[in-house]
Amino acid sequence: MEEYTFEENLFGGTAKIIVYGIPESLSKKAAYKAFKEAKRLHKIFNFYDPKSELSRLNKKRKLKVSKELLEVLTKALEVSKLVKDYDVSKGKEILSRKEGKNEKVDCSYKDIKIDKRKVSFTNEEILIDLGSVAKGYITDKMGDVLKKNRIKEFAIDSRGDILFGGLFNHVIEIEHPRKKGKSIGVLNVFNEAVATSGDYKQFQKSFENSHIINKKDFVSVTVISKNLCDADLYATAIVVSKKSEREKLLSSNKNMRYFIVDKNLKVTRSKGLI
Repeated sequence: MEEYTFEENLFGGTAKIIVYGIPESLSKKAAYKAFKEAKRLHKIFNFYDPKSELSRLNKKRKLKVSKELLEVLTKALEVSKLVKDYDVSKGKEILSRKEGKNEKVDCSYKDIKIDKRKVSFTNEEILIDLGSVAKGYITDKMGDVLKKNRIKEFAIDSRGDILFGGLFNHVIEIEHPRKKGKSIGVLNVFNEAVATSGDYKQFQKSFENSHIINKKDFVSVTVISKNLCDADLYATAIVVSKKSEREKLLSSNKNMRYFIVDKNLKVTRSKGLI
């Protein structure tokens, strides 16, 4: 079967679109359109681009936002209400952690106000960071573009988080959080999305100083969902959740599956996962 791979610089690295069973000319056109849409959305959500819409909101403190930014922010705030330590208002702490520091801020998602499409802050310390969910959202939109362009079977690899479209069965390995280059599990997926959040992906000197703030008992959480936005969001939320919060998250999303590795390297997985 024909298989074509297309790559672009995206999400701070290389993103890939793999198309199956479609002539190269059609595959290339569809992939081009998908990447074009991704770059448009990236200009909305890029926390590190001073010209992005998110950065303008963070600077002005009050802004009428696009429907895309409103949709993603609303979804993130819903999870913030369920998980205390998943708080998108604390972007300053993210920046501090990346600089090897551990500064804390006194703000909360409750200080973010939404009135129709107007978003405002009531706390001067707020910096919204949607890095835990925007990549998944953008990738889902890329998948929508492929589908609109008659691509039925595809995979989009957004730097490790993957959206699969179609009915092909895909076997993927979960990276071992403590043994580089090794796997700790295998998943069978089709027409689904897979996202992993772990302390071994970005860290300063030790895993305890990872980019994940408020990490609890887990070193790696993989979530399988119908879309990558949810998989991305819930993988991060589970990593920072308390047991009672986690149970509510999973019970309210019964269609999600998970593969969780705790700090003792014990694996917990959903029923039905191999």
